[in-house]
Amino acid sequence: MQAIIIQFTSINAERLATALPPRIDFNVNVTIPSGEPARRDNQYIIPFVFTLFSNPPVVQITLKGVAVVSSDRKSDIDRIEEDIAKKKQIPAPVIQAVFVNSLAEVILLSRSLALPPPIPMPPQLMQIKPQTSEEKKSFDQEPVI
Repeated sequence: MQAIIIQFTSINAERLATALPPRIDFNVNVTIPSGEPARRDNQYIIPFVFTLFSNPPVVQITLKGVAVVSSDRKSDIDRIEEDIAKKKQIPAPVIQAVFVNSLAEVILLSRSLALPPPIPMPPQLMQIKPQTSEEKKSFDQEPVI
């Protein structure tokens, strides 16, 4: 059985602007491996860097860490080591684990910085236009007596 553990070794989050623009585009860059992978017994340790930045420059968040792949079978670790060293391919479950855990951490950090979460809005919500003051309905009560 294979297990993938994500460990963050460095977290850097910085809000670059005090005022929020009406629209913020987030860009994500994941570098994996960001250094030389290492093997330790039945574990394979893959370093990574996850960077989120915005346009216009409102926030920059950088997470550094390692993905630790462990298995009770030596053949699994041998296969992963061969894929990374010779084929330059990171297994999809490792990429997914790094991305999902990093995105969850970035969402929490953005909340701490009083910023909107860096996830795309559903298309249905993007199509809804906000009502103008003239379009808003009155909520005045009519007298009953």
